[in-house]
Parts: sequence; C-alpha cells; structure tokens
Amino acid sequence: MAANSKASDDNSSTAGATAPPSYDTISANPIQCSQSSVFSVRRMNQKCTAVLSRIHDIVLAPDFTPSSVTSNVNACAAALPAAELSNILTQLNIEGHTALYWAIVNNRPEAFWALKKLTSCYSSDCTSDLRIACTITSDHEMFMQLNLGSYSEDRRLREFLGCPQDEIQVHTCDGTANQFKVVFRIGMFQKRLRMATKKDLYYEFVAGGRIWWLHFYMPKLPTNGIWHTTIGLCQRCYSACLCSAVLVIEAHSQKPGGASPLKIPLLSTNTKVLTLKSSQSTKGKELGGWVMHNTTEYVDHEGTLHAKLDMTLL
Repeated sequence: MAANSKASDDNSSTAGATAPPSYDTISANPIQCSQSSVFSVRRMNQKCTAVLSRIHDIVLAPDFTPSSVTSNVNACAAALPAAELSNILTQLNIEGHTALYWAIVNNRPEAFWALKKLTSCYSSDCTSDLRIACTITSDHEMFMQLNLGSYSEDRRLREFLGCPQDEIQVHTCDGTANQFKVVFRIGMFQKRLRMATKKDLYYEFVAGGRIWWLHFYMPKLPTNGIWHTTIGLCQRCYSACLCSAVLVIEAHSQKPGGASPLKIPLLSTNTKVLTLKSSQSTKGKELGGWVMHNTTEYVDHEGTLHAKLDMTLL
C-alpha cells in the first residue's frame, strides 16, 4: 500500500508538472500582444504624420521665419527615433520631392542645414532629388558642398591616395548669364588617371541651370596611348546650344621660355553652334602626350592640374 501510495504521488506530481496551460491563458496572451503591437504601430504612424506636417511647413509654408527653424526641428527630433526621422527626410513625400529639395529650391538655408544634420545618409532617390534642386537654382556651391558630383570609383581612389576633394568653381562672366568660367584644381591628376580602372575620370559642375561634366578618358580604339577630353550634359538636363568651349591648362615652368598654357578647343573649328541633348557630349579632343610624362610642366610640384574652361551658351 505504501508503494502504491508513493506511485500515486509521483504520478500526481508528474501530471502537475506537465499539465498544459488552460485555454484562457493560450487565447488571451496573443490577443494582448497583437493589440499592443497594433496600438504601437498606430501611435508611430500618427507621430510620423504629425512630424511630416511640421516639416512641410518648415520648407513650404509662405509665412516662414528663419528664427523658428531651430525650435521646430528640435520638436521633430524629439518626437521620433533618429532612423525614422532620417527616413522621412530622404523620401519623396512632399509634393513628389524631399524636404531637403524644397529647402534648397525655396532658398531656406537655415532649414536645409538644420534638417540635413538629422539625415544619416541619402537614398538614391534623395541624391537625384538634390541634384535636380541644385540644377533648378544653378547652385554649384551647394552641389559641391553636398558632394553630389563625386563618382564612387574616383572617390574611393582619392581616399586611397589621401587626395583632398577637388576644387571646382563656376564664375559667371561680366554678369552675362550665358558665359561661364569654370576653374578646376584636380589633385594627383596623372596618378589618378593611370590608376583609374576604367581609364576615365569625370568632373561635374552646375552652370546655366544644367549639370555638365568634364571628361578625361582613354579611347577604346588604339590612339597611341593619348588621353582625350570632352564636355557634355548629364542625364535629365535640358538641351543646350554651345557656342564655344575652350579648356586652358596652366603651365608651371620656373624657367624663362618654358611651356605656354595649353589651349584645347572642345568644339570643332567649323562648328558655330553645337546643340547638346541630355547625356550628349562634344567630340573628344587630344590632351597630348604630356599626361604620361613624369616631368611635365602641366601639373604643379604636388601633381595638381590647374585648368579653366571658358564656355559660352547661345
């Protein structure tokens, strides 16, 4: 009897330990968790909507006051996690554009820089949108500050070589809207050309409401190792009528009678006006054999190319 009693106690103990939870317990917990998640998502959506509305006012409201930017932006930052806010700022969610686009187009620098600080990285859509904004405003300085003209391969090569960012400045000549002087300072020019895997380098700039590029490249057809150069229009740019374009490369000779500046007309001599469409370029012109010479006078003692591009549009 004692043995039977002990077995009975063991069975009772085992049954208690392995007994399944009640139906009420199983059914209640998932519902509570689901309801909590739904409410959490709903609250986050409401916050995002409210923040987007405030950002809309910062970049588009007609009664904009620069002094109100800091408080409004801080309120947005306090309302959402940093990643969520950055995502909102880089989406095309305000009349088909990003908030940063509207801050540039509406000339609200205080708003732009305050919002940019809250942006961790740009999506491809955001980058394209910012390029369009700089094109509309012909703001080359902003284009350079945001590093919108850097090609990934050349940027990686520059960083590998420890080369600083290139300097590209655009000047309007004598107040005439269709004449430009573009000044280039390209560090380690020869070394970067030789090391470029695709044997070409692009340098973009904004002028006349368009994004242009100056291109140095080695043609695919045999050319006796002579590098060429050309200029052209980037994608999604309006057509342009080019009347003249001359690239002038400075010489750095310390001796009397040294090399003269190298002038390279980028339009054919018999071409009065060349109409360029999006992604089109002028016919390539030879740079000359100096590019591969280690002792050339067309870069300074640090290997920097100093050049200017004089161009006139119709």
